[in-house]
Amino acid sequence: MCSIRKRILYIITVFIFFMAAGLINSSNADASSASVDITTSKNNVVKGDTVYVIITITSNDEIGGFKGYFSYDNSVLRYVTGGTVASGNDDEFLITDTDREEASGRLKYSVKFIARASGNTTLMLKQPYAVYGYGSNAEEEMSVSYSPLNIVVSPKKKPVQVTKKPASTKKPEATRKPEVTPSPVPVDSGSAKLESLGIKNIMLSPAFSPDTYKYSGTVETEDTSLDILYETEDMDADVTVKGNGGLSEGKNTIKVIVKSPSGSRSVYKLLITVKRQERLTGLGNIKTILRDGGVVLKTNDEYTVEEIPDSSLIPEGFGKTEMKLGDRVVKVCSSENDTEHKFVLLYCRKKGKKPEFYLYDKEEQSLMPYAKVQSWYRGNNGNTVVAEEQDAGTEIQKLEYMLAIAVIICLLLVIIIISVYMHFKGMDKDDLSEILK
Repeated sequence: MCSIRKRILYIITVFIFFMAAGLINSSNADASSASVDITTSKNNVVKGDTVYVIITITSNDEIGGFKGYFSYDNSVLRYVTGGTVASGNDDEFLITDTDREEASGRLKYSVKFIARASGNTTLMLKQPYAVYGYGSNAEEEMSVSYSPLNIVVSPKKKPVQVTKKPASTKKPEATRKPEVTPSPVPVDSGSAKLESLGIKNIMLSPAFSPDTYKYSGTVETEDTSLDILYETEDMDADVTVKGNGGLSEGKNTIKVIVKSPSGSRSVYKLLITVKRQERLTGLGNIKTILRDGGVVLKTNDEYTVEEIPDSSLIPEGFGKTEMKLGDRVVKVCSSENDTEHKFVLLYCRKKGKKPEFYLYDKEEQSLMPYAKVQSWYRGNNGNTVVAEEQDAGTEIQKLEYMLAIAVIICLLLVIIIISVYMHFKGMDKDDLSEILK
């Protein structure tokens, strides 16, 4: 009987343990997940309407931030604004809200669109996206579930025109003429002009005017595209942006092309000068500066790393390879027999001088003109690099010194041998004099 009770207690204990473990795992799973809901302020959308898309993020745990891309059909909806956390361009917009000071279990964003044409579009969350935790979980990303939103835009309904017949006196049937309804004359009310135009974080010059078609501005950025904001005078006008992708350092031309429904066309040109940001990276005693798309090494002086113009300039014993300096990969030369690549050659231009090769010690973080340390480097690396031939007279003089030293050593050895021989034979200095005679 006692044994049966023990078995029953054991089964109950195991059952309670697994139930508790399941509840704990379920709680952990719920705490690490988030839901992204996409809704709209209007169920029935007509061409020309203003549409607000509401994005709501909820979680059982505290949310510390969100970042995600959303795709849509730019031919159906035109992105207008999403506040300070959103930025958009053709066919997608990005919400970046990662610098939140306070956590929340629910985040909500509103993005404004204009229904520009009849049709349907699906707003979808696309990679990369992330919902971040808060506090000790700030670096952890939650698992995300979401459902896309489909928006159907209907064409504008044309108003029904009722033509009232003017009152008239009856005339005899023979003299009354049939009434002719004049066909409607098409009215071109479309405009191919912009109502506003701007670029985020850039001051354009001159100030915008719908009748001014050329603007200029300067920006310091590492981005390859810019956030262009615009409004058209005619909500039915079609806008195409060209040149806003793959921006490079220097002058770039971006065109904003506006086409009205009647076919008229306007082109706004934006001449944007892009300057790459200067960033400093520590490399021991040497600082690496990323300036104007290039790499500058800074000690007490500045050395700009340049491309080697001709392979024939590379010293014998070295071959081309690549090395990362800061955030840039540059061409360097390394010794063919130096497997550890402790030393490399950089082709640099010192400020105010012609470019030349410099020996870069990666461990000691030092930079030396190769021409001055070539002999030292050859001696420390097993003659892997051929130095300049020494003068023939110097070599002969060294051989003469070595020969003289060898002769002196031989004479000393002879004297020592004779002294030892005399000691064992009991001979003195007089006997030695007789032998020498």
